[in-house]
Amino acid sequence: MKLVIIEAAVQLFLTEGYENVSMRKIAQKIDYSPTAIYKYFANKEEILLQLLMHGYAIFLNSLKSGVAKSGAKEADEKLKASLHAYINFGLSHPDYYRLIFIENLHQLQKMMTQEDDRVRGFILLTELVTEAMNAGGLKKNDVQLVSQSLWSSLHGVTSILITFPDFSWHDQEEFVSFQVDAMMKGLS
Repeated sequence: MKLVIIEAAVQLFLTEGYENVSMRKIAQKIDYSPTAIYKYFANKEEILLQLLMHGYAIFLNSLKSGVAKSGAKEADEKLKASLHAYINFGLSHPDYYRLIFIENLHQLQKMMTQEDDRVRGFILLTELVTEAMNAGGLKKNDVQLVSQSLWSSLHGVTSILITFPDFSWHDQEEFVSFQVDAMMKGLS
């Protein structure tokens, strides 16, 4: 039941904005009474928090499984697999991506902690960057600078593909691979 409420909230927060959504609207979307929702969540902020935690968990798991599924042994190949996994998460879960990385940022700032999986995703990226630098796959540089630069580039590629799906993009898979390769070549 909680997941049904969360999924309804995702859609409403994206279409109407967090401030314009009430518990009553969420209940109406799933044909429940507002009191039924209060059995699971105290208020819409709690729903947003649970929604974000759920989305962050999907995000972190996508990064980890992307690296694991790649079977990469070399540090730079693991990093490259994580870059692909980031973009693939956004393309596979565009609603969560928009909520986590694009929409409701003022709400997110209040809820961000060092403990959430979005932060752990960035920590994973810095660990992979460090490994790749230590193995010689990337030029030695400031790890935080490189990680932030990669994250920003990934966000740009992912956001533009989600935001402008009807643009006449080159083959999406080839475009993403080209972008990831360009990021890696720029750092090696």
